[in-house]
Amino acid sequence: MWGDFLNLNSIMRRLQRAILQKNLVIKIGTTQFYSAEQKRMITIYILSTRVLQKNQRDEWKEKDYEILRSASQIEIVNCLNDIWQAVRE
Repeated sequence: MWGDFLNLNSIMRRLQRAILQKNLVIKIGTTQFYSAEQKRMITIYILSTRVLQKNQRDEWKEKDYEILRSASQIEIVNCLNDIWQAVRE
């Protein structure tokens, strides 16, 4: 079990670094909550990137744009892989 977890973390970081080499910054954040139903902590992974967005005063401001929020590391890896496939050429 732990080997798979560490391997997915490693794959996520490698994909993140590869995407960064193409000058696209993808942040991987985490948050946790306790699931009373499952009686354990659940980790949520968040993929985001900085974008420019107009505010109410018509000024451009940088803001985090959430790409994906999931408790599944496999979904996160698949999303990062999709991004990598799109930017690698």
